[in-house]
Amino acid sequence: MLTNPLIKPPSAIIVLAVVIFLILILSREASTTEDLPAFLPLECDFVHVELSGDGLEPGVYQFYDGLTLGDVIKLTEGLSREILTNDPVWYQPLRGGESFKILKKDQKIGVLLQGWMKASHRVAMTIPLHPDRMSRTDWNALPGIGDAFAERIEIDRQVNGDYGHLEALMRVNGIGKKRVNSWSEFF
Repeated sequence: MLTNPLIKPPSAIIVLAVVIFLILILSREASTTEDLPAFLPLECDFVHVELSGDGLEPGVYQFYDGLTLGDVIKLTEGLSREILTNDPVWYQPLRGGESFKILKKDQKIGVLLQGWMKASHRVAMTIPLHPDRMSRTDWNALPGIGDAFAERIEIDRQVNGDYGHLEALMRVNGIGKKRVNSWSEFF
């Protein structure tokens, strides 16, 4: 084997320093991704609202808390408030999980369908549910609730009135403290 006498092999200290440097870089890269949660919690000062309709790209939008639907229309379409009808819903603060379908009529935004996002969407976005704002389909999105249970919950609400809070669901036959506790993370 021929060796060049002018080229010296690297010393053991240099090789060790390079190996340690590479280990540090690779371990730092791995640690930045391993500690992330499965989902990031929502900021307290934002609301998420589902919008669709004329001139809007349908989807879920994030807005600063305290904005009204009129403000959103102005932001998304660059329109002035004069084209809105006098309906007070345009001037109430948005609530997380609301859903709006906005339609234009005679150059005015006048037809508004207001509701709530599907419970499965709200759960995925960590938007708290409310037992009085859920449909039969929404109840089916929760673990341990099938069609029969969802129907019992809806019938009870129609007969006995709103629940007001999650614990009031215990008045429905078959729902006890254990089941309510298992759903509490969604409400």
